[in-house]
Amino acid sequence: MSYLVIARKYRPLTFEDVIGQEHVTTTLMNAIKNNKVHHAYLLTGPRGVGKTTISRILAKCLNCETGVTPTPCGVCSNCVEIDQGNSLDVKEIDGASNRGIDEIRDLRDDIKFSPAKSRKKIYIIDEVHMLTNQAFNALLKTLEEPPEHAVFIFATTEVNEVPATILSRCQRHDFKRVDIDVLSKALKEICGKEGVEIDDGSLIMLSKAGDGSVRDSQSALDQVIAFCGNIITADKTAEALGITPVESFFRFTDIVLSKDTGELITYIDELFGKGLHILAYIKGLMEFFRDLLILKTVNDAKILDMSADNLIKLGRYKQNFGEKDLLLFIDILSQSVQKLKSSPFQRMDFEIILLKILHHEPVSNIEEIIKKLSAVEGDLEIDTDQIIGEITSRLKTAQVNIIQQQLPEPDKKKTPETDLNLDKFVSKWEDFISHIKNANSRLSVLEFGVPAAMENNRVLKIKFDKKDSVFKNLCDSKKEEIEKELNSFFETGDVRVIFDEGTIKKTERIIKISQNVKKSQDEKKTELLNKAPQLKFLFEKPFNCKFID
Repeated sequence: MSYLVIARKYRPLTFEDVIGQEHVTTTLMNAIKNNKVHHAYLLTGPRGVGKTTISRILAKCLNCETGVTPTPCGVCSNCVEIDQGNSLDVKEIDGASNRGIDEIRDLRDDIKFSPAKSRKKIYIIDEVHMLTNQAFNALLKTLEEPPEHAVFIFATTEVNEVPATILSRCQRHDFKRVDIDVLSKALKEICGKEGVEIDDGSLIMLSKAGDGSVRDSQSALDQVIAFCGNIITADKTAEALGITPVESFFRFTDIVLSKDTGELITYIDELFGKGLHILAYIKGLMEFFRDLLILKTVNDAKILDMSADNLIKLGRYKQNFGEKDLLLFIDILSQSVQKLKSSPFQRMDFEIILLKILHHEPVSNIEEIIKKLSAVEGDLEIDTDQIIGEITSRLKTAQVNIIQQQLPEPDKKKTPETDLNLDKFVSKWEDFISHIKNANSRLSVLEFGVPAAMENNRVLKIKFDKKDSVFKNLCDSKKEEIEKELNSFFETGDVRVIFDEGTIKKTERIIKISQNVKKSQDEKKTELLNKAPQLKFLFEKPFNCKFID
C-alpha cells in the first residue's frame, strides 16, 4: 500500500477534531442542532487551516444516514463516500479549473435534479475567487434562491476578490491562523501516534515553519521524520528545514557585545560553510531581536514562541541593549532585505550589514552627549556636524594605568627627565593655546583644560571641569593630534597626555573663559540699527520682524 502523508492521514473527520477554529465549528454545530442551516456558506482564511475539511464535515452532518446531526457517524455509506471524495451528491469543484460561464451553466442545470441517495445536494467550490465575473453573474440568481435540496459551500483565500453581490448572499465565516502552542500540541499528539520522539524546540520550529497553517506544519513534520527517523532533535530539525538554529543568534549577540570584528568574520565564514540561506538568516535574526524587544518591554514570556531554556538565555541580554538599539538593529536588517535580493555581491553586503550592528553606538549615550552639548554656553564656535561625527565614533576615556601599559620605553637621550616638569607647561600654557587656535582650530576646546600634574615624568594630566566633560571627551578622541602639537611646541620628546575630570577653581584657571550674555530683543534691534539704519523698515508693518534665539 502506498504511503499516506500525515496531512491526509490525520485529517479531522468531525468538528471536534478541528483545531484552532472553534468560533466556526461552534456556530455550525449550533446551527445544525437548531435546524438553522443556511443555504450558502463562504469560508475564508489562510491556506491549510481547515476550510475544505469543515466543508466536508458539514456535508456529512447534513447527509449522514443517522439523520441531520452535528456529530456524523462516519461509518455509513454516505459518510464514507464523502470522506473518500466519490459521493454523487457532494460535488467538489475546483474554482481555478472550472472558472468559466459554461461550467456554471452546467451546475445550474444539474442543481435542478434531486439528490441520488442523500438528503441534500451539496456543492463545494474551492478557490471560488478564481471564477470569472460572467460566471459569478450566472450564479447569482441560483445562489439567492436555490432548490430546497441544495447547499453551496464556497472556500477562498482571497475574499477581497469575491464580488459583493456574492458575499451578500452567503453566510461568511473567517478562519484564522492557528496559534503556535495549539499547533505544537497537535503535532506532539501525531508524533505520539506515529511512535516518534520529538523535543519542544523541534515542535516550535515546525509550528513556525507552518506560519499558522496546520497542513504546512504537518508537511514539514513529514519531511523531518524522513530525515531524522523516529528521534527528532532541534538541531536535526533546523538542518532538515534549512532553518538557522536559535543558538546561532545567541552566539551573534555575544559577538556584538564583545565588539570583536575578527570573531564576527570567522562566524560568518562558518555560516556559509554550513550552506547559509542569507534571507532566511536575516528573517530569523529580525525575529530574534523582536523577541528580545518584547521580552524587555512587555516581560511576558507567553507572547514569545520559544522554549523555556531559550527564554532564560534570552532574558540575560535584556540589560545589554536599549529599546532604541533593538529597533535600530531591526531597521538595519529590514532595509537590507531588498538590497540583498538584487545584490551581485551578497556575501560582502551580508558582512557589512552584520558589521554595522556590531559597531553600533548605543543610542542612549549619543542622546545624552548631544543634550550636554546643547547646554554649553560660551563664545567658543563649535562645528556641530564635526562634533556629532566624533560622538558617533568610538569615544573612550583613557585611564592612567592603561596608558602606562602601552607607553614605549623612554628615550632618555631625546627627553631628559630634568627638563620635564609641570611648571614648564603651566608657564607657557596660554601661549600654547594661542598657538593651537591658529595652527589647528579643531583643537581649540583644549583651552577649557588645565595642566594638573606630571606622572612618570612623561605623562601630562590635563584636567577639565565636570560641566565641560563633553570637551574632555572631544579632546580624548583627538589625543594623538594634541600630543603631536604639544611635543612640537614645548620641544619635548614623547610626552603623552591623559584627560581627567574634576572641579577646577577660579585660581587654577590659566585662561579666562568668557561667557556670552544673552541680549534682549530691544538690545539686538538697537545694535543692528546702529550698524544699518536703513533696515528700520523690517521692524515696522507689514513685516514686524523679530530676532530668533
